[in-house]
Order: sequence, then C-alpha cells, then structure tokens
Amino acid sequence: MALGVVAVVTLAVMLSFSVVGRESDAQADARRKKEAFFAAEAGLAEGREVMRLRLGDSDLTYNQAIAALGAPISEPGLGSPGRPWFEVLPGPGADRWNYYPLTPGTMDPTELASGTGTRVANQPYEDYPTQSSTRYRVFLRDDDDGDSNFASDTNRQVWLVAVGEVVNPQGRPTRAIVQALVTNGNAQTMNGPGCVNRGCGPDNNFNNNQDQESPTNLGNVKTIP
Repeated sequence: MALGVVAVVTLAVMLSFSVVGRESDAQADARRKKEAFFAAEAGLAEGREVMRLRLGDSDLTYNQAIAALGAPISEPGLGSPGRPWFEVLPGPGADRWNYYPLTPGTMDPTELASGTGTRVANQPYEDYPTQSSTRYRVFLRDDDDGDSNFASDTNRQVWLVAVGEVVNPQGRPTRAIVQALVTNGNAQTMNGPGCVNRGCGPDNNFNNNQDQESPTNLGNVKTIP
C-alpha cells in the first residue's frame, strides 16, 4: 500500500511538472511573438523612411530608389529571378540581420533602477534584458503594376516587407512578418511665366478673390500673397 501511495504521488508530481512546463512554454512563445511583431513594425517604419530619403523630391517613380538598393537578393524563399526582392536595410554581419541590442553600459543609471514611485526607490535592477536575440530585416518588391518587369516601377507603388525574429537558442526562432504597400506622394508641378506672375489664379484666368480685373501697365498690380 505504501509503495502504491508513493507511486501515485510521484505520478501526480510528474504530471504537474509537465503541465507547468507546457504553460511556461506557451507564455514564453506568446511573449516572443509580440517581440518579433514589434521588431517587424519598427523595421517597417525604418524602411519607409529610408525609401523616402532615397526617393528625393523630384522622382515620381521608385526606379532610382530601387537601383540604389543594388542587386536583388538570391536567398531561397525571398523572391525569384522573375519577381526579385531587394534588401532595404542590410545588416552589418554576414547574416544581414539588424539586431536590437540594449547595452546597459551606455544607458543612464536611472534606466537601470526602479523609479521614485516604487516601494524601494532607486534600487538597481539585478538583471536587465539586453534584447540581444531580437532582430529584423526589410525587403522591397515591386507590385503588379501591369508590366512584366518587376524590377521597374511604373505606378509609384512598391511593397515593403519587414521580418522580425526572436532567436531561441533552445529551439526554432519565433518570426513575424508585416508588409505595407507604399505610394510616392510627390506630385508633378509646373511653373511658368505669364498670367500667373501677374496675379491671376491657378487656372490662368483672373477669376479669383484677390483681383477681379485684368492687369494694366498703369499703377501697382495686385498679387496673391
């Protein structure tokens, strides 16, 4: 009877350990999913700003910006010869990933201690998450704008694809992918001499609230401020 009781208790303890372990793994995976998603969102925002700076103020299509990205990437699963993908933010290492590490040595001491409103104010943290396992990559691919050349943009729209990943040394990495169709908002402008310089409206007539009459060579000419 005693051996039976010991066996039942042992099985119960082992079962509880198994349940707790599975719950811990599920919570850790959910946390890593959020970290990967936030990394992808941050990478997407950074990629959009990089493309805006590469685009400039005068270019209406993304052709110049695409050419500045260099040759298409040739990694399996990332585009194809007919539908190339381009690296927007190549990382400094051989794996081309961008990491989000936090270095406590370069941070302010107040960031490494509890706040003044806590139970123990200004108490240094015993440990600090350095985020050394969080990384991201950002890619560009042309949308289906009607032509067969996916390395050339004709409708001022391209797709940005951001991949966020949390590396898990004990298993597979946790990955999140977000993408956005970005459009060049620059508009073509035309300026010329003539009526516009004498105070008329943008449609080259004098139907505006500043000057209701045609200008003459006598006196001052009203202009739109």
